[in-house]
Amino acid sequence: MEQDYFQQSNMAHRLPDGRSMPRRLSNDAQDKRSFENFYPIHFRDRRFWIPLSVIVISLNIIWWRLPLLHTQSLQGSITWQIAPLFCYTIAIAVGMALMMTQNFRSLISYIFFAVGSLFTFSSLIQSRHEIFVLLLLLCVFLVIVQQLWLGLQNILGLILLAVLATFTVPIAIFYVQNNFVTEKFILQLLPMFFSFIFYFNPILMPNPDGRKLSILTLGLFWVVLFSHHVGISTIFVVLFSLLAFVLQFMKAKLGNWQNMGYILLQAFSMLLLYH
Repeated sequence: MEQDYFQQSNMAHRLPDGRSMPRRLSNDAQDKRSFENFYPIHFRDRRFWIPLSVIVISLNIIWWRLPLLHTQSLQGSITWQIAPLFCYTIAIAVGMALMMTQNFRSLISYIFFAVGSLFTFSSLIQSRHEIFVLLLLLCVFLVIVQQLWLGLQNILGLILLAVLATFTVPIAIFYVQNNFVTEKFILQLLPMFFSFIFYFNPILMPNPDGRKLSILTLGLFWVVLFSHHVGISTIFVVLFSLLAFVLQFMKAKLGNWQNMGYILLQAFSMLLLYH
């Protein structure tokens, strides 16, 4: 009788597929991600390559759009000096895409982060010490955030990711092109910062806690959005953000397509916001 009771109690603390029930009050990132089912995709499968390609292109649009627009507004010219930075952003974007499509457990992404860090040792970047350190910090953090035992797949990790993704690459691009950074340009990055917080929220925290947090991050993004610019394009940005908000509640197992959708919607938002 007692044996049957313990067996039923043990089964009650397991998910239908046999995995242990995640601890709801745990700070362990692995407990938080266990609610979701992620399936590995074969490297020859289009379901892997299409999301990977779209995420890489979208991230580069997000990073390069505003710095190039501001450079043109200052009557500056785009020169070959940005070539190492372009190679850096491609390598980092590929690493981030692998990280996201492999549920933050991609060993291959480390190779691309290492390649990206090598481009920071270019004389054009290394001579600018602040930019050199910022770009290296982004590479290091993208490796650290994948270590589940550190517990950075939470709101702290989300804020750090948004800070580094926003205030490293765009500032580096603008500084290398113009040899200075304006206060106006930094203020223009605030909508991008809050967009990273909102759109990466369901990617970094695909769990009930993350879904609750997304209500707050969506509200903050809208506040900054309407304080930055109000126009017809703002309506579309709001619609894109609403679509991303609803997307995280879908029961269908979209896998890598879902993460691709978040980044693609963020890229569309930045294209409409910065023009």
